[in-house]
Amino acid sequence: MTLIPICSTNDLPEGSRKTVNVEDTPVLVLHVDGSYYAIEATCPHQSGPLGQGIVLPKLEATFVSAGKRLEESFSETILTISCPWHGWEFDLSTGAHCGDSEVTLSTFEIVEKEGELFLKSP
Repeated sequence: MTLIPICSTNDLPEGSRKTVNVEDTPVLVLHVDGSYYAIEATCPHQSGPLGQGIVLPKLEATFVSAGKRLEESFSETILTISCPWHGWEFDLSTGAHCGDSEVTLSTFEIVEKEGELFLKSP
């Protein structure tokens, strides 16, 4: 297991984010709701900058037919990030696209040691 240094926990306060390069791949590191997340920083649709996207709970709905919902609510456990260019949404924990299971971004584990953050290399 290789640990790649990211920064001090003081340098990534709650609500902040930064992009680091891992083997020539930009990776977005976020500190949201007390947890750290790391996900590929480039949207696969048209290479949009996920680092500029909005983080929100996943919208969940029960559908009865195309476009007809019985109910909808925001997840209490799943956070997503939306690409600012065209709104593609990805689960921060798994990298899965919220509407197409064929589309997935890589995610990485973050390790905290003695006040420092590291990205666990695949």
